[in-house]
Amino acid sequence: MNHKTLPLGYRIAGTMDFMRNRRQLKIVAYSALAAVALMVIYGLLAHPVGEALALLRRQWYLWFALAGMLVAYIPLHELTHGVAMYALSGVKPKYGLKLPYAYAGSDAYFDKHSHVVTALAPVVIWGIALEALCQALPEEWWWLIWAVQISNVSGSTGDIYCAIHLARMPGEILIRDTGTRMTIYKKVRNDK
Repeated sequence: MNHKTLPLGYRIAGTMDFMRNRRQLKIVAYSALAAVALMVIYGLLAHPVGEALALLRRQWYLWFALAGMLVAYIPLHELTHGVAMYALSGVKPKYGLKLPYAYAGSDAYFDKHSHVVTALAPVVIWGIALEALCQALPEEWWWLIWAVQISNVSGSTGDIYCAIHLARMPGEILIRDTGTRMTIYKKVRNDK
């Protein structure tokens, strides 16, 4: 269950903060690079890049469309987090930019399941939408959409890391995700 304020009986059990924790930052950064490499390799094996390059040569303005799609994806990703946060808590999310991250955050306290859903919502929703576009558009457009999909997956590595970390945590926990820092609270058992 999600809460607008921290219920009694919880204490801080840890934090996740990619801005301050260099170990976590490195794991996420290397995971993002690995995702990019694997997705580019898959793309090169499955879809020749020549048709996309020919399209971009013929219609040079599509370079601007591609850049626009890559830039537009960032606020759409964060908006998806925010919509999920609001739907699961009723608390209005906060959005911001703290380089190198754009973020959506909330003052709500989410249970483990709800926070995992919130963390993975953009990669799942946009992943399905972008894959549908890859399938629906002509082959020469595949790489343009795949570039956004690469951004989707590599940009979600921090979200995936958080989801895996939280899913492994035992017991009843609550998470307050301000966007750049997550504080994890664990239920304290009274054995009197």
